[in-house]
Amino acid sequence: MNILNSILTGSLDEQILGAISEKSGIDSGGVQSLIEELAPKLLDGAKQNLASDNDSSDLINMISNTDLDSIGANPSEIDNLDNGNMLGQLFNSLNESETDVANELSAKSGIDASSISSLLPMVAPLIMGALNKSSNLSAQDTSDTNNITSNLLNFIDQDNDGSVVDDLVGIASKFFK
Repeated sequence: MNILNSILTGSLDEQILGAISEKSGIDSGGVQSLIEELAPKLLDGAKQNLASDNDSSDLINMISNTDLDSIGANPSEIDNLDNGNMLGQLFNSLNESETDVANELSAKSGIDASSISSLLPMVAPLIMGALNKSSNLSAQDTSDTNNITSNLLNFIDQDNDGSVVDDLVGIASKFFK
């Protein structure tokens, strides 16, 4: 189980999957499979952004202002958020472009790369909202970016092994408490 699988198997699954499926033209099963592939990559992007010497305040603000419950209550509005900037923040520190990821996933899944490209920005708020909900960031004072950055890094890579994949299970267990 991973962080987004936890979201998708919770009360939000059919609503979010349906909205993303309708907007991207990818069936719900394909959307779920692609999200499961994207989650570790986008969380790693968040980790790399936070760990870099660059100012992470934009990413922190986006995470603290993205409400997963609001997305679940209004899934048809998922593409009306600041998705392009969110996705840019998550891809900012990775050595891959959105096009590279879409092409890679297309080769694996057989789904058209342009459809996957349309799905990518809709996954970004799910990651941001999941991080917010799991870390309770919106309830914290985000003016001390050094402290918040440290807390988020520890949260994303809980065992400090440099990989977020193994930590997704731990994050998922805290999701709907």
